[in-house]
Amino acid sequence: MRKLYFVVAMLVMSVVMLAGGNKPLRVVVLGDDPMMVSDESAGSVGYATLLQPLFDELVTVEVHASATLLPNDPAALLEPAKKGDVAMICKRPVEAEAEDKTMADVYLDQLLAISHAAKKKGVKIVWMTPACVRYFTADSVQVHRQGVYPEVVRRLCKRDFVSLVDVEQLMFDWLKETGVEASAEAFVPVQPASAVFAEKAAREGNLLTEAGAQKVAALIGEAIFKDKKNILSKRIRQ
Repeated sequence: MRKLYFVVAMLVMSVVMLAGGNKPLRVVVLGDDPMMVSDESAGSVGYATLLQPLFDELVTVEVHASATLLPNDPAALLEPAKKGDVAMICKRPVEAEAEDKTMADVYLDQLLAISHAAKKKGVKIVWMTPACVRYFTADSVQVHRQGVYPEVVRRLCKRDFVSLVDVEQLMFDWLKETGVEASAEAFVPVQPASAVFAEKAAREGNLLTEAGAQKVAALIGEAIFKDKKNILSKRIRQ
């Protein structure tokens, strides 16, 4: 029996050594960004569903979509995460009225509520900004469409030295470089309400095709690997 235990222990040690000394880790992707999860009825593929192959073999990635309103119950968003997990959070903002506060401050309060709940639960956070929608003007200029929220996330991460994957900026730069026509295959075609809006619809998109999801996942993996301060950087396959 002791010999069996020894063999099992050696096998476990071998796996750990092959993984570069890394330990098993569960990464839980949480949020409600439409481009994060797949929608079969719309023919779209979520980028979060393609993150698993980016990490080493001891990392398990789980994706949980949530439409929880915040900051009403920030802990509810983190319900799928357990102590020791890393939560990659891509939450869209919830507009709310607040006296003597700008909308940016309202958003910041929501993020801080999630951060506080995660700390109490023993969950580490990697924030993600919402995906950048494809929105080219008639002059073929890609435009930011997520308002002030992404900047609030950036500000929080910079202030509190928290890991960030700036999906919105990564996608914006990629769309800007790729252009209107070449980027079309990465997005599910928008069905115009009438022929009058057909030209405008051809320049837009807010759901990813499989090719688009693969591209966004690759951008995320590259960004995590390059950011040595990101707590997941060493877990990306090289």
